[in-house]
Amino acid sequence: MGLGARLAIVFAAVAAATALLVGGASYVTTDRQVLADVDEFLQLRAEQIDDGQRLRPQSRRENDGNGNGNNNGNGRGRRFVSVSPDAEVQVLAGDGEITGNTDLELPVDDIDVRLISKNDKSVLRTVTIEDNEYRMITRHLEGVGAVQVARSLEESAGLLADLRQRLVIVSLAVALLAAAVGWMLAQRTTGPLRALTMAVDDVADTQDFTIPVPTSGSDEVGRLGRGFNRMLGTLQQSQEQQRRLVQDAAHELRTPLTSVTANLDWLERAPDIDAETRAATLGSVRRELGELNNVITEIIQLATDSRAGAVMAPIDLVPLVADAVELFIDRTGRDVSVAAASATAIADADGVVRAVNNLLSNADKYSPVDSPIAVVVGPDGVFVDDAGPGIPVDEREAIFDRFYRRDEDRAMPGSGLGLSIVASIVDKHGGQLHVSESPLGGARVGFTLPTR
Repeated sequence: MGLGARLAIVFAAVAAATALLVGGASYVTTDRQVLADVDEFLQLRAEQIDDGQRLRPQSRRENDGNGNGNNNGNGRGRRFVSVSPDAEVQVLAGDGEITGNTDLELPVDDIDVRLISKNDKSVLRTVTIEDNEYRMITRHLEGVGAVQVARSLEESAGLLADLRQRLVIVSLAVALLAAAVGWMLAQRTTGPLRALTMAVDDVADTQDFTIPVPTSGSDEVGRLGRGFNRMLGTLQQSQEQQRRLVQDAAHELRTPLTSVTANLDWLERAPDIDAETRAATLGSVRRELGELNNVITEIIQLATDSRAGAVMAPIDLVPLVADAVELFIDRTGRDVSVAAASATAIADADGVVRAVNNLLSNADKYSPVDSPIAVVVGPDGVFVDDAGPGIPVDEREAIFDRFYRRDEDRAMPGSGLGLSIVASIVDKHGGQLHVSESPLGGARVGFTLPTR
């Protein structure tokens, strides 16, 4: 069952339940009001009879045709009562015997007999006479005994039955109307959701993240559509980055592989070459394999950095950078000076060490062997200075692209991934990259990290 059908059923059920509750309350109120009106009528008729306004010697049945009034079975004459035809009346003597009535004999119970001796007392109740319900009042009648006034509830029952029927019809009509309204609202509400679902299914089937997701309005559905579009944009960007990474990696890996293959083929075709040439060729193969290993390591590192979760915490950058510099000196033997001032940042320690190592490796690659490398650590960030050729202004942003190398640097070792890894780490921290001229004559490359 679709969302539209479920909403229509819910609307119909709520509307029907509401109509039934309201109708039931109205029915109960009407029933009580009708009964109260009947009771009020009976009280009025009983009071009028008590005042003698509606008593006369003859009944509506008049006499027996011989000029004599009708009498009961024991020869005791009854006094008949005449009232308006909207009620049945019966008079009781002091001993509870019926002394007169209209066309219908009303029931006499012990409670009616007890009222004969109680002035200003009356009792109201519902009685059944010949399978019909009547509302009846028994009232003390001074000097006579008691009077009973009854009125049929058939008319009231018919009114209430008609009311019940109308309530059922109204409830069904309201439920159907609510279902129709709910269906229309559901179709209008779920229309954008269906379009969104179809667009998402198309993306899943085609793997095409450029398929636009329809968005309209500022409600939840509109925000959901815009959220999907942003997600698809991110996925498209990630897909493009992965494609570019694979293409660039294939290009960079092909160069050392081609060189290694060529050297091995040459060695195979020249088994009689002298030992010095063979050693030089094998040295070149080893260097190319080493470069190939570095490229693969950096690609893995870059891919891992884009997925691994960093552990952010307040850290003191000075000892962290000092450890990275010491490790670099042990590995390369280069002379590196460190100028440090107190600096704290919210960062991942492993990521910062990796970024500093890559900056030092970049400075080492572009600096003459006997030239200095300097590291500056302080509240403004971490910077590495070299004495190399420097970086032109128009290329300072491009150096952080993956596999980017200037034409004049193609012959130099390296994969072109070192600074892109730095950029990835700094971006993950929410920091900023910096490139400028160095006091040593080369380039100053560094970064700043958020302090909180």
